[in-house]
Amino acid sequence: MRFHQLKDIYQHVTEINQELNDLYVYFLENTKDERTRIFLHYIIEKQTENILDIKRLISDEAIGVLSTWIDEDIEHKVSESIISFKENSDVNITTVLDVTTQIRLELNDWLNIIKALMPSETVKTHLENLIELQSAKAQQIIHAANRMDDI
Repeated sequence: MRFHQLKDIYQHVTEINQELNDLYVYFLENTKDERTRIFLHYIIEKQTENILDIKRLISDEAIGVLSTWIDEDIEHKVSESIISFKENSDVNITTVLDVTTQIRLELNDWLNIIKALMPSETVKTHLENLIELQSAKAQQIIHAANRMDDI
């Protein structure tokens, strides 16, 4: 189905973030390296916060914005990418960082496509805020990985 409301897009972003969190938990269960395990604990905590932030963003959003209709498919390629990463179970910090970066880029590229389709400047601004939130969370994880290298 091509037509969705903006609330469906937000919900899909939440689901992708939950799938990413589940992937981190999977890595944690299968990784032997202690530094990577510490990093994964941190990243799981931050990802859980990110999911709560998105849910808060949805609950604080105006009904008029959430009910905006969009002529765009819900993106499932990001979910497929997440599933494909489960093939590599024993990972290191660099691998986790690469996975995170790739998924964030795919997600933000998709959100930018949706933003470009929107005629309403208000909705574009709200989507830009969501994109910036996702980018900030990715930067936070990169910063944490760099701190792990310093230890």
